[in-house]
Amino acid sequence: MATVKNVILKHQKKSDNTWNVKLRITHNRQSVYIPTVHYVPMDLINKKTFELKQRDNPVYDDIMIDEARIRKELSSLGRSIENFSAKMLGEHINNFLSGKPTQKINFFDYGYRVAKEITDEGRAIGNTYAVAVRQFERFTGSRDFSFSDITRSLLEKFEAWLREKTTIHGNKMTNSGIRLYMITLQTIFTKAKKEYNDEDRNLILIPNSPFSSYTPPKSLVTKKRALTVEQILAIRDYQPSLSAKKTIITRDVFIMSILLVGMNTADLFAVEPELNGRFSYERQKTRTRRTDRAFISIKIEPELRPYLDKYKDISGGKAFNFFTHYFNYCGFNKGVNLNLKKIGAAVGIDNLTYYAARHSWATIARNECGISMDDVAMCLNHKSGHDVTDTYIKKDWSVIDKANRKVIDYIFGGKDEKQLPEDNEVPCG
Repeated sequence: MATVKNVILKHQKKSDNTWNVKLRITHNRQSVYIPTVHYVPMDLINKKTFELKQRDNPVYDDIMIDEARIRKELSSLGRSIENFSAKMLGEHINNFLSGKPTQKINFFDYGYRVAKEITDEGRAIGNTYAVAVRQFERFTGSRDFSFSDITRSLLEKFEAWLREKTTIHGNKMTNSGIRLYMITLQTIFTKAKKEYNDEDRNLILIPNSPFSSYTPPKSLVTKKRALTVEQILAIRDYQPSLSAKKTIITRDVFIMSILLVGMNTADLFAVEPELNGRFSYERQKTRTRRTDRAFISIKIEPELRPYLDKYKDISGGKAFNFFTHYFNYCGFNKGVNLNLKKIGAAVGIDNLTYYAARHSWATIARNECGISMDDVAMCLNHKSGHDVTDTYIKKDWSVIDKANRKVIDYIFGGKDEKQLPEDNEVPCG
């Protein structure tokens, strides 16, 4: 809770034998001092306490009015006051007393905090947020940078700066990469305006809207990453060295994703043990952005059983024991995609990524198995676009079950009876 008190700092005596009266703002156990226009001589100061005399002192009366105004302003900030540091709050009050626009919110403090919150939720995109904010900080050359300092012109200069940068692979950044950075900054900016601005009370801490006049570059059409049945089977049957345990895990995880309707690494890492032959969970990527918490239920098909046995979490906390191989989801996701590059190179698939499993499932479901686009979207746990209708219709998980069975039969049925490569007897722990 923030407090305000007038103080006189004894050691700051002026050459004319007066002292400036200051307003001390204390917040989160830190204090800042705001100088006032009042300078008082010793006869207006209590010699014992070195505080302003209260009786027959017009300066004290003026200071009390300022303190009352400050307390009212602090109260008006409500819960948003917790987003202020003591320094930020002091600047806000100083501007408030002088009639200037109120405190400028530091963009980088806020941006890094948002990135951490997203990462702590188990969402890999939190790393993207952190990288985007870090690149913007490098561009500006200063950590002391507020939301109100961001203009359309500055965004255009940042875009040009990004185009001159080279990636870790020595290539120029693509439109898609630049767009991702700019959209991420825009998301942070929009979130901050919603959090700090209160139009009902005319409390506007971030008045500018640079993204309303700035247009991020358009992305080129993404190259489809769907694989053929033959490529999927080549991945399943790939035989790395028995000592390459994490490559083995990666190969199996890729096939498990297909058997689980394109389940991503975050959900595979965190999903709880099966219940009644199903995995029922909230999708990590979108659960915080949807009213239904992105809940989905997938039936465990027979082809998945050998993998369940191979990677079972014997503690019973999770369905799989991937946490014994990787410290957290981010390491798991990074390791899987790194090893998929090795597998892809070995079986002749360029730039193989984990997301190819999800794309492949969806493409085969639609193009080869004749499953409708709406049903494919439901299987992938995408929003239906029928928000009102969804409130009336109970989810029928059998739609997903039937679609997944068709896809599994198309990919694996009758083509090869093996359910796991022969190394399934070698422990991977």
